[in-house]
Amino acid sequence: MSSGSKNGRAIPARERALVLQGGGALGAYEAGAYKALYDFVTQRDEREGKKGRPAFDIIAGTSIGAMNSAVLTSYVVEHGTYEGSVERLLDFWNYLSKESHADTNPWFKPWWDYLHSLNKTIATGEAARRYYSSKEFATTGAPHVFSPLTPMHDWRFFDFFGNIWYRFSNEPLKKSLERFAKFPIATSYEEGQPRLLLVSVDVADGLPVTFDSYPKEDGSRKTEYGRYIKQQDGKEIGFERVIRYDDGITIDQVLASGCYPINFDFTLLPVESYTSDPSAIDNDSVLRGRSTNDGSVSSGTGSPSSTSSGPDSNGQYRKEIRHFWDGGMLTNTPLTQLVLLHRNYWYRTRGLKDKVPSLAIAVINVHPTRQTEIPTDHDGVISRNADISFSDRTHREQEVLLLISDYVDLVRDLIKIAKDNGVKEKLITDLLNKKTDYHGIGFRPRLNKEIVEGRFDIENLYRIERTYDENTISQKVYDFSVGTIQALIKSGYEDALRFSNSVAHTKYE
Repeated sequence: MSSGSKNGRAIPARERALVLQGGGALGAYEAGAYKALYDFVTQRDEREGKKGRPAFDIIAGTSIGAMNSAVLTSYVVEHGTYEGSVERLLDFWNYLSKESHADTNPWFKPWWDYLHSLNKTIATGEAARRYYSSKEFATTGAPHVFSPLTPMHDWRFFDFFGNIWYRFSNEPLKKSLERFAKFPIATSYEEGQPRLLLVSVDVADGLPVTFDSYPKEDGSRKTEYGRYIKQQDGKEIGFERVIRYDDGITIDQVLASGCYPINFDFTLLPVESYTSDPSAIDNDSVLRGRSTNDGSVSSGTGSPSSTSSGPDSNGQYRKEIRHFWDGGMLTNTPLTQLVLLHRNYWYRTRGLKDKVPSLAIAVINVHPTRQTEIPTDHDGVISRNADISFSDRTHREQEVLLLISDYVDLVRDLIKIAKDNGVKEKLITDLLNKKTDYHGIGFRPRLNKEIVEGRFDIENLYRIERTYDENTISQKVYDFSVGTIQALIKSGYEDALRFSNSVAHTKYE
């Protein structure tokens, strides 16, 4: 692979990526872990004569991980360096936290610790502090994160006592994010800026939707998802849904990654949707498009047209408002999205046909995968259920991604053997230029050679995981108390520091 770039910046042999999980207040753990990771990679870079190298090339996150990612990326864009990003993220979490009544009552923890000493089944003082802090915030709200609960009464079944929908408002969180990050966020490789990837869920389609701060091969910033549309005559229309954000990722897209259902209302985003029914198109919403090489539809200006008289023969796209929920419902640890979009950028946008840069990935998990102690109380069972539901499930994804990489290597070796043993070049070329049989949700039709080209590999994948402790509670995502936030930052830092010491002699370039 060439070390140069037609656009001026050298193509790296590998890139470093950071993946941040969702988990509400547990995101403070990521801030502490990031501090240790930042120190580790920058100190190693300095020892190896690479001072000034970006700490991370890609930052991907879901829910609160998306918000941490946005704060970090915005800081680097604003200041042109990662230096100071640790302090910015810690300031963000100090701003979000608030002292609870259990924090300020000097007798609270000693009293509970005394009860615990008499009967070990009773909570410790720390567990009780967290429990009642979370209940306080879940009822009254956390001033810089979410508002107090607002009831929505049942006008469907008229069950005014048993079917009330209590929701928070995330308007305080929106203001907090705008205080610590500048939107929209648009980044580029040529500027040495980190790539920001955030995951949400389209409620109606039930599909993950990834927002990307890097431009596509046509220079636009957009997200395409849903079915890939082909007409009966073989004409390719494009993906069913297109979200455009040429100026960069917006704060609404960040919030869309973190509005967990029931607790929060939907986040509404404008989407261009394809329809084959002319009666569904009106003069104010139609997009007169033409197919582009990547299967999307372009209006020429990158924005919807409101002056067209009707659909054309290349398909019909109309503007609509769609509903989005928290990305953690489907992808709380967005490893696959990171790897596939990394490969697509270097292969499609930058044109690397042989091998794209390797990936060294650090994943910060806030939900413990393992818990040796089986819970016996109601709160403990709820807590364990939540941790399993949102824990890191990317071990299988990692296996599949590496298996694909191995198959690509095998096919390339077989092609070489065929050439070395006299198989005609035309036969091989014709096979590689043949279209694949399958496409569907999330995939455009491809040539066989597009599978073999742009080979990728995950060089290292490290996981830093918050461990279970006896003081954990079920409603931990709501606990923005000063005591808990500081404890999470401290444990994240210590866990990541142990990780750094354990891999000090491995390659994490």
